[in-house]
Amino acid sequence: MKINTKERVKGKNGITLIALVITIIVLLILAGVTIATLTGDNGILTKAQNAKTQNDKVTVKEKVDLAIAASLDETGKINLEQLKTNLNNVDGIKTIEGDLTESSFPLEVTVDEIKVIIKKDGNGNYSTSFREDENLAQAPTSWEKTTKTDSNWYSYNGDIVNAPKLVGKMTPIKYNLELPSGANTTNKWANAITADGSMWVWIPRYAYKITYYTDSNYTTTSTTKTQYGKIDVAFVKYENGQNTFLNSTDSGTITTDPTSQGAGTTNWLVHPAFVNNVNNGGWDSELSGIWVGKFEATGTKTKDSDGNVTEATISVMPGVSALRDMKIKDQFKYAKLATFGECVSAESLGSHMAKNSEWGATAYLAYSKYGTNGYDVGKNSSSSFYTGGTSSQGDIYSINYGQSTTNNPYGVYDLRGSAYERVASYVNYGSNASYLSTNGGTASGDLYGSGDEQSTSTKYKTVYTASGTSQQNSYDLLGTGNTIKKGDAVYEISTSYSGQTSWNNGTGNSVDSYFPVTSYPFFERGGHYNVSYTGVFFFGSSGGNSGSSGSFREVLCP
Repeated sequence: MKINTKERVKGKNGITLIALVITIIVLLILAGVTIATLTGDNGILTKAQNAKTQNDKVTVKEKVDLAIAASLDETGKINLEQLKTNLNNVDGIKTIEGDLTESSFPLEVTVDEIKVIIKKDGNGNYSTSFREDENLAQAPTSWEKTTKTDSNWYSYNGDIVNAPKLVGKMTPIKYNLELPSGANTTNKWANAITADGSMWVWIPRYAYKITYYTDSNYTTTSTTKTQYGKIDVAFVKYENGQNTFLNSTDSGTITTDPTSQGAGTTNWLVHPAFVNNVNNGGWDSELSGIWVGKFEATGTKTKDSDGNVTEATISVMPGVSALRDMKIKDQFKYAKLATFGECVSAESLGSHMAKNSEWGATAYLAYSKYGTNGYDVGKNSSSSFYTGGTSSQGDIYSINYGQSTTNNPYGVYDLRGSAYERVASYVNYGSNASYLSTNGGTASGDLYGSGDEQSTSTKYKTVYTASGTSQQNSYDLLGTGNTIKKGDAVYEISTSYSGQTSWNNGTGNSVDSYFPVTSYPFFERGGHYNVSYTGVFFFGSSGGNSGSSGSFREVLCP
């Protein structure tokens, strides 16, 4: 007798195979539905977690708001010292270091891993919001946002560099069009935007050596400074108190002391802009690199009847007229207050007006094989002072790329021509010198400042020592004793205090070099759109007035 397969499987009290399969399928479906119900975007567990997160955020915000409220004095004005104390007493907060000042806002605090932004408006009112609620800038024309892990974000001739240090909501960007015909395809310096859309270029920490030559063909080396020279750059890292090469192809002795034998010539000198030494143009800590404004500063300003700026918003935008018509003290002041839409303070960003050393760091890297390799950048000849040389953003990168330090869209623009570019550096000829007091400001914290500030270098400014009132003697002083200044693209790249004696950059064009003098004590760089003798090694003198031909550049040292 033939036994039915179904009957064999079923048994006496069992179920059929088909029924078993169906049951399993139903159970799986039910399980999936259950899991989705619990964990999906609208699931019970997800909603519960979101509710908890929102509750945690509300709790944290209340803590911060209470700390702010408890810091008000009898007049309703915030006591910043008390605010710091109250915030540091908030349960779960990461301790706030340093003094709170008006420039500390917007201030980011972290409580139980939740980031809260404390803002202050023009009326002195404080408000709080969450980091993720802040808007992000869109990528500028011809650029797209990327990530810091994108291998196409940057390439410094294929060598290893210190990774760009992103701060706040700074976002990496890369050029999203085909490079123009004739553009350099090797050197792509890292670019980023801040929350307001301002554009920045990363200058990594490096050491350099200069080789001088007796002739414009660069065939015979010289043991003394000449008008002809080449700059070699080696990227370095600072770790455990030591500077070491990042690339195995580099070797030799590294020093951070510009006064030491052979520093910057036979021995590698870590560029002073990155070193913890404010007297030589450095910062108050060792830096892995700096963010340099891709263009001259832009933005808006409001002035009073005396010509003093009462309010200013600084940005770094392409294709708009550079910000000018400001006394140098106001350029210095508002450059330090700029937050570029970020949710961290200007102090945390290290916002400031570029110093001579930072101009030099950019110019030396530009002149090396990582930039234009011994040639000057193209001139910004815009009579309207348009950043990038034109009001057409696309043309900045597709046509004017030769004005960039990399001979492609990835570099720094406006280093030659456009407006005279003032820097936060001056020669201290004394308070009786014309314009030092008038345009440098004598209030505490001004560029010139009060009392000892006038002769004291800080991370925000560099003060050069004068030798009497002689322009030549003051220039010569840079090459002697403890007053040696290197890396600032002044003494090292010129043969005299005046005339067309700066390096000609392989173009055959002379470049102006006019050291600041008593009546015009402030340094200015790059030249002017309608001046012939311009270049990245141009240096001149300025009275720091509010004329229409003087701009400046922002730098970030996060």
